[in-house]
Amino acid sequence: MVAARPERRTHAERREEAERRLLEAALVIVARRGSVRMTLAEVGEAAGYSRGLPAHRFGSKAGLVHALAGYIGERFGAQRERGAAHEPGMAAILGNIRFYFSRKGDAYTATRALLVMMTESCMEPNADLRHELAAYNRTALAWFEEHIRIGIERGEIASDNDPAVAAVILLGAMRGVMLQWLVDERIKLVAVRDRLLQIAEQVLRPR
Repeated sequence: MVAARPERRTHAERREEAERRLLEAALVIVARRGSVRMTLAEVGEAAGYSRGLPAHRFGSKAGLVHALAGYIGERFGAQRERGAAHEPGMAAILGNIRFYFSRKGDAYTATRALLVMMTESCMEPNADLRHELAAYNRTALAWFEEHIRIGIERGEIASDNDPAVAAVILLGAMRGVMLQWLVDERIKLVAVRDRLLQIAEQVLRPR
């Protein structure tokens, strides 16, 4: 019996895999020591490709950082979609908070990388990085704003909540807690998560 020949991948499939491996390599490097000192050559080597492939795929370091910010968002969204389904509005907001603090293992690598890049973007001269992170941030805030508006329409969130303001507070609280925990794992993350869920309900629910 002749063994079946392995199916050959298309050029598009090989390109997609290469980009994913490059972004994963960049993610780990940024999480460990930041994006400012990262080079395109070391990303290529870490991914198992040539030193010149990242430049060929992304054009420049700024192009790679742009792609990495988008990849972090897609990665988190995909992880969230694989979790429990929630109705739009208040349930989705609380579910997102619960999921954010309930991930395991290397799921926090992307969060660490994002927080590192956000810190770097506050320093001069990192205008390009700041622009990329601001765009990413607006996408994350838009998710919360949408569900806050839905919650207001359904009457499960008080109408005096400004979606844009409430979104900044919620996202800021989540990231602030995570930053502290990544620095000091003695922080009781689950207990903080549960209290944050209670606070979110107290602030958002109609009184």
